[in-house]
Amino acid sequence: MKDSHQKNRRALLKLMGLGGVATLGASNVILPKQVKAENSFAPKIAIIGAGLGGITMSAHLKDILPRASITLFDKKETMYYEPGFTLIAAGIYTKEDVEYNKADLIQDGITWIKEDISKIEPKQNKLKTETNAEYNYDYLIIATGVHYEFEKVKGLDLNTIHDPNSNITSIYTVNGAVKARDFIQKLVKNGGRAVFAEPNTAIKCGGANKKVNFLLEDLAVKENSRDKVEMLLCVGGNSMLSSPAHAMMIEQFYIERKMPYLKQHLLVEVDTKNNIAIFDKLMPYSENGIKKVARERFESKFDYLFVIPRMITTPIISEAGLGVSKGDVEGNWVDVDQYTLQHKKYDNIFAIGDCAGVPKGKTGASIRKQYPVIGANILSHLQGKELTAKFSGYTACPLLTRYGKAVMVEFDYEGTAPTLECMGATRESWMNWFVKVYLMKPMVMKAMINAKA
Repeated sequence: MKDSHQKNRRALLKLMGLGGVATLGASNVILPKQVKAENSFAPKIAIIGAGLGGITMSAHLKDILPRASITLFDKKETMYYEPGFTLIAAGIYTKEDVEYNKADLIQDGITWIKEDISKIEPKQNKLKTETNAEYNYDYLIIATGVHYEFEKVKGLDLNTIHDPNSNITSIYTVNGAVKARDFIQKLVKNGGRAVFAEPNTAIKCGGANKKVNFLLEDLAVKENSRDKVEMLLCVGGNSMLSSPAHAMMIEQFYIERKMPYLKQHLLVEVDTKNNIAIFDKLMPYSENGIKKVARERFESKFDYLFVIPRMITTPIISEAGLGVSKGDVEGNWVDVDQYTLQHKKYDNIFAIGDCAGVPKGKTGASIRKQYPVIGANILSHLQGKELTAKFSGYTACPLLTRYGKAVMVEFDYEGTAPTLECMGATRESWMNWFVKVYLMKPMVMKAMINAKA
């Protein structure tokens, strides 16, 4: 026991240094030995999207290709530290704690065009902005993130989510996170029924809604009001998470804590006047070798509704013929090789972050493993060499399970991928909570965004 305690304490002390935090998951990227380019390389590199992926990528390229001309395209001047949204809902962070000016984050020497791209012409290596300005590139990196389709649910749109007078919110926007905090406080104080709804297509940070659900339940227990709070989680897919081991863990938490949930219940409509969430109960079956889905209507009353929207990337991806060619979001996610992150048709195009059409990897932790892969592969491509840097599918998310406890969810294409033994693969602990609340933001917003972690 003493040895185990000392081992955990040593691991925590290691984590408390910024460099120590930056080592998390370091083994999940396969890179060639050469990571610096010779000064003779001076490509024109365009990056669409100046979020976490785009800004981090630009900093890394500036480091490894000092003579390159690097241009970021994005008209939004504010960036949010999105992993902090659940901590806003928890009442730990404020909106101001997650808000950053991009001008303070983008490094000197990087050109920032404050316009969005309206058209990609990959055959001509050309971009057009919303003002019809044209730009040529040698390499294009797509970092456009996701677009939320709240309107795919009848009766919903983004205005409903942000309306301070509505009782519907989403943890995926900063204003929605503030509303979620207020909803939790009202539920714990006054009681009521909370319904959590999730789609059946790929989303970033698949545990976000469940974190809010867990924190609501835990706070209600701590405030002796659990008997006044009803809750129901409706998952559109047939699993709690894309990682089977963690999906089973989450389901077990729900069972042990007597938190009701339903799988394959897809939100399709909201009756905002009567506070009724309407779902399709999905019942897949096969007929003559053809897969089909039977649907049955299911309704649930709510006092507060927490929604995860269907997600795609920007429509210019499909318009340019750069999207995946199959699935429910056909044409949307960028069609890249899941290991090299290089486009399958255009060898001078790469994708990073949530927009990339890879089986796993829609978290900030994935971006941290993707940007060195793309950098190394661009260097290899410039030299006419095989692309040998590989992204393993590494994904990480501290799953908040209670106030003061979390599970460090880490997985990749192969399965669970715990970085440190003391964190555990499926074990909740105060250490994981500490990392989430106190260490991750400085690691991301001070080190990673400057390509130093």
